[in-house]
Amino acid sequence: MSSRQRILCVSGLLFMLSGASLTASRTQVELDRIVSRVEGRIVTQSDVRQARILKLVEDTSSDAATLRGLETRLLVLYELNRAAPLPPPGTQEVDARRGEWVATIGGEGQVPGLLQQAGLSPANLDNWLQDDLRIRAYLRRQFGMLGETERAQGMAEWLARLRQRADLPQ
Repeated sequence: MSSRQRILCVSGLLFMLSGASLTASRTQVELDRIVSRVEGRIVTQSDVRQARILKLVEDTSSDAATLRGLETRLLVLYELNRAAPLPPPGTQEVDARRGEWVATIGGEGQVPGLLQQAGLSPANLDNWLQDDLRIRAYLRRQFGMLGETERAQGMAEWLARLRQRADLPQ
């Protein structure tokens, strides 16, 4: 093989390889996407999907509503962790909260399939439910002395300030 033929062969091989890498980059699949950042924590599209499947926030009617619920949760947990510590919830409280959650998803028989579909372990679900209880206790401590109307209004204003401070959409 002459030098010219070798150069053409190598050039052709490089061209084929560069074309293959261009094709490969065009077929990349997005595995996940960051949809928000809250107090240094990221929220991904898979977090939103998981919360919707498992109905882990109050409003799961849309991705936007679920994202807002996740952001609010992270803001409250951040505030809770900055404040005076609360005692951890007891086993009975966690079991009662789990019962409430199970009722929202259609019964205990739904739990294994939904956890598998969402990619969440039972231990992670328990941690989530414990945080739910910590949030409730914190909100009770902060706003429990107010009447129902004033409490709802006070919490709404407080959450709006938290969202504003975190530069999140109102």
